[in-house]
Amino acid sequence: MTTPRTALLLDGRVDDDATQALIHDTLAAGMAAAGLAVDDWTLRDEKIAWCAGCFGCWVKTPGVCVHKDGGRDVAARAARADLLVYLTPVTFGGYSSQLKKALDHLIPLKLPDLKKTGPDTRHPQRYDRVHDLLVVGTVPRGQGQGGQARTFRRLVERNCLNLRPAHSATGVIDEGAGAWEVRVAVASLLEQAGVAGAAPAHLQDKEMVA
Repeated sequence: MTTPRTALLLDGRVDDDATQALIHDTLAAGMAAAGLAVDDWTLRDEKIAWCAGCFGCWVKTPGVCVHKDGGRDVAARAARADLLVYLTPVTFGGYSSQLKKALDHLIPLKLPDLKKTGPDTRHPQRYDRVHDLLVVGTVPRGQGQGGQARTFRRLVERNCLNLRPAHSATGVIDEGAGAWEVRVAVASLLEQAGVAGAAPAHLQDKEMVA
């Protein structure tokens, strides 16, 4: 029996914004339609401490955060996932506070030593599993090509250098986007992130990505 691929959806919404809710539901439905087992995690419902920067997850309890709260589960659930999905309002060109707290707890997926990789020096992966990555951010209407959106895309690009995903995709969608616009954007982004069969072919036009 073949084990289905798994996806961890880290939902970094800070409120009940209608567009973000629509994107969330479309992402979850698309991944489920493609046969992925979806671990859907609304981060604001979880107690997660800010990373203390103590490096205990490297030198005292390798691979495990020293804080005994939801932050400890972030790395564990991410380690089991084939696809990592981040959903967030773009905040000062970055992730929401809810998502940033969670992502800081992914440090245990790295080893504390450093390795030269091309022109860069980076921390090697602790585990052999290679993840795919999909990141979707929302910005105020008309700002999809603005400064915050550009900074956000650059941030994800730099994060990919650390995660080293096999496939990755980044989308910025305007708040207030309609259902059809969201469906087209999400279908194309899922395809770029290595998820096949997430939507009918007529919804997978790459030229219509948000």
